[in-house]
Amino acid sequence: MGSACTSVPTEIIYEDLLPSAWRASISFIEKDEWKKFCFDVTSITYSAVCEGGALKIERDDFRPALDAWDTLKEECPFNATILRELSFPPPQQDVHALLQYKPVVSILGTTIQTTGTSFDSLELQLRPYLTSYSEPSIWHLVDSVRIYGAFEVLASGAVTLVDIPGFGDANKTRTKRTKEYLKNVEVVILVADIKRAADDQAMHDYFEKFLHQMIAIDGRIESLLIVLTGADVRINEDQLHHLGSNQHQIIQKMRQDIIHLSESLHEQEKQFDLIFIDFFIAPKDGLKFAELSERVNSTREMKDHTASQLQLAKTAKDTYIAHQRSARARSVFLELYRQVYCSIKQLIRLLLGFFHSTPSLPIFCIGSVDYTQLLVTDTRFRDPVVFTDPEDTGIPQLCRYIHDFGSEKAISDINAHAHRSTLLWESIESYFLSSRRDSRLTAYEDAARSLVEALKDIVDEIRHTSGAKIDNNMNELEQALRIESEKAAERSLNTIKILGETRQWRSYRSLMRREGEWRSTDLNEDLVHSMLEGNASSAWHRFFNDFIRTELHSLVVNRAQRTTAIAPHIDNACNFIHPFDTISPARDQYLSAILTMQREFGGSFKGLLRAALEDHYRAVGRESGVGMFQRMKDLNEEQFGLQKARELYGRLVDRVMTAVRMARNKGETALDEALARLYAIIDRSLICVQGDDQICKVTRRTMQKFLDEEYSTPLAEVTIIMDRYKERNTAPR
Repeated sequence: MGSACTSVPTEIIYEDLLPSAWRASISFIEKDEWKKFCFDVTSITYSAVCEGGALKIERDDFRPALDAWDTLKEECPFNATILRELSFPPPQQDVHALLQYKPVVSILGTTIQTTGTSFDSLELQLRPYLTSYSEPSIWHLVDSVRIYGAFEVLASGAVTLVDIPGFGDANKTRTKRTKEYLKNVEVVILVADIKRAADDQAMHDYFEKFLHQMIAIDGRIESLLIVLTGADVRINEDQLHHLGSNQHQIIQKMRQDIIHLSESLHEQEKQFDLIFIDFFIAPKDGLKFAELSERVNSTREMKDHTASQLQLAKTAKDTYIAHQRSARARSVFLELYRQVYCSIKQLIRLLLGFFHSTPSLPIFCIGSVDYTQLLVTDTRFRDPVVFTDPEDTGIPQLCRYIHDFGSEKAISDINAHAHRSTLLWESIESYFLSSRRDSRLTAYEDAARSLVEALKDIVDEIRHTSGAKIDNNMNELEQALRIESEKAAERSLNTIKILGETRQWRSYRSLMRREGEWRSTDLNEDLVHSMLEGNASSAWHRFFNDFIRTELHSLVVNRAQRTTAIAPHIDNACNFIHPFDTISPARDQYLSAILTMQREFGGSFKGLLRAALEDHYRAVGRESGVGMFQRMKDLNEEQFGLQKARELYGRLVDRVMTAVRMARNKGETALDEALARLYAIIDRSLICVQGDDQICKVTRRTMQKFLDEEYSTPLAEVTIIMDRYKERNTAPR
């Protein structure tokens, strides 16, 4: 949130390198992207030139042109002298010269590698490629950075951490890259400063909006993680206004202990100074000197012990206050989370009469500076600010969470592969069984055909009922979206008029030439604002995040139970039929298609609107000459007149519902394919596959031997490991 320190998406990946060793891969943007950027930016500067080449800064808003020129200079790395030689605004031929500037052109579309033997040097070496806080700043030319190392937290190999620019950053390029990554990641880690977390209303408003998108629109109900940084920044207890009486008493007791120890130390230091003076002037060969020497040593030890106790007391107080601030920040975020979740679920509770409990939201308050200090091997050089125990910094807990997540994902992937292998093994084995001549084959064949036909009838009935429910929910969603689109259409003309009243012509045209997005203004977002709020948001969330999941679970269970209920009538060969295991992966594919569709919208329909208005923006942006400002406003007001606006927003809803239906079709296709596999398994398990010649017999024996020796034993070992992991993972912690 806010301005970003990281300007380029940075992937952190585990690789089995030597401890503290790392390597990095820096990929630069392609030439076409650089060319487009240069011409897009310089087109703004050209538009600022009046006839005859004069610049009328005093009459019109010249800020877009100046901003564009500053951005262009920032884009060009290595303190390029070519920019100092260009006049403002640059002639067209000079822009072509810029495009051919060798230090830039030579790295476009390339990837460079760099290595290091210490993590301490990593940030310094990569800073020019990662952040805008560097001279020279070349992050605009970098597409992505990948860092590889033996990072213990990523040792499972199943997790890649991606550090992306701040979501909501004022820089549109960074924000666009962030949104693209958010569409595909499994877990979103939202990082915020703990100093602002508890009391900053702007952060709370942003967090609520972000949560609403994550939960209601994107369907990330349990894939959000909060990390609050700066827990090791020392604060005074007077800065905590939320403490209860018991907490105040504890802090007061700590303060009194510190005062008492400070006074004792002060007295001991005075006593030590007096004794030391006597010791210093005493004759070295007398009994008094030995007595004074002993008193000096004992007083020094007592003073050092008191100083140590005082330091421990101060540390305990700072740690307690830091933990109270962290607890406050957690409670504030959890309460905001609960409020957002309950507001989303409220309509569902009213309609359906039940309410889900709020899923957990992991929140970690961390102090990275103190944690780094505590890792220093030589304790003499450690200088933590607040915490003296690494566990208090919160980072070990965060690392364990990420590590456990990666381990569970890796085990889940292995388990899924082992399960698919088991199904394959049983399918092959059923082929062997069914390929042997048996007097019962005819009965088996008749029973199997009856089973398949009965199962198909039942499945068709279930799918018909389920399809009708899905159709009804989709119709409710479409109706809610059309109601909100009608409201948006009615508001749109006013939005356009306000834009024309508050913008001067250069800013206005810059916005049109940028398809409605320029600097901090996002016209497309303003025009679709609230379309996914209110009843539409509730209908969206209810359909995609509640109904679809519940209905798919019911479908899988019902089909599996019906199959299981029929199958036992057909002897032991039915042991090779696992309907739930066959259909369940199709449900996961169905949900994946729905989630992908949800996240493609990025919590808003502004992308659809921008695409729909592409030709319109181009036409408005081409206006020039006397009276151009009025003509641009007239074109926009005509486009967003009530009738045309209704048609425009109606088409947006059509595109949304098309995407929804396409996602549903992908899911239904996955179910169709799963059912086909289930029917085939039944056929292979129960219907005789004839083949009694010598070649078939030899082939079957060879395959059976291979599977027994090379397949079944390793598979059994993997299954045992999975079972052990499940037992350990489900045991109380």
